[in-house]
Amino acid sequence: MSVGENIKLKRKELGITRNQLVESSGVSTAQISRIERGEQNNPNLETLVAISTALKSSLDELVFGKDSQSSAYLSSAIDQMPKERQYFLRELIKMTIMISKSEEIDIEANVNR
Repeated sequence: MSVGENIKLKRKELGITRNQLVESSGVSTAQISRIERGEQNNPNLETLVAISTALKSSLDELVFGKDSQSSAYLSSAIDQMPKERQYFLRELIKMTIMISKSEEIDIEANVNR
């Protein structure tokens, strides 16, 4: 299965709409749609991290359709943390993604000048 198929499958297993995934991940509706339809086969790491965090799944599960032992351990360790620390990690990831996207936009704007 492709990354997009795995994301869509996981989202549906959790009963999450595409709009809910957009809101919880910070990834645009258009981009999630392109990924799920297979039009964007290689989303960047920040996007995958945001989506996997929102879906409470590992990167391995989204990319390969199954968990590796290391990802399962990490996911389990995060799940055992107090809720406020889990929330902090998700917000930290979102902030990192936003900064990265901002830097990409700045670079693209400078190239197009």
